[in-house]
Amino acid sequence: MSNTQDEAVTRLDSAVAEVFETMLERSCDPLEGEVDTVEGRIVARIQFTGAVDGECLLYASQATASVTAEALLGTPSEPHDPMVDDAIGELCNMIAGGWKSKLASPDSNCSISTPAVTRDGLEGYQAKFGTKFSRKYSFQGNVFGVVLAF
Repeated sequence: MSNTQDEAVTRLDSAVAEVFETMLERSCDPLEGEVDTVEGRIVARIQFTGAVDGECLLYASQATASVTAEALLGTPSEPHDPMVDDAIGELCNMIAGGWKSKLASPDSNCSISTPAVTRDGLEGYQAKFGTKFSRKYSFQGNVFGVVLAF
């Protein structure tokens, strides 16, 4: 990995950890090495425009998404509940915002879109950007993935 990617990953790791500690009161750690592919049925996507053009995707299985929604909202939710989509979108939004807040000027001079959430999975996903990296994270055994591309 290049230095730029190292820095971007470090920023992402700390953004994820901060969001989970403050909003969900859970610790969340990056998974190193080969990890089983996350069944990414629910995908939230945020676009960056401006000094940084790119996107942040957060994907999770329906089960992990439900647990996340419950931790975020404080109420149990069924996997098909629209609140689950909202919670995953909000989580992606907070992580993308946290990552952006760690950028130095002029890169920090970019705006982020509202999250778009689908349940189509990541099949056929092609990053439209040159640099792409993905990370997997785990909280209490629930695994989700984040893709950053710019």
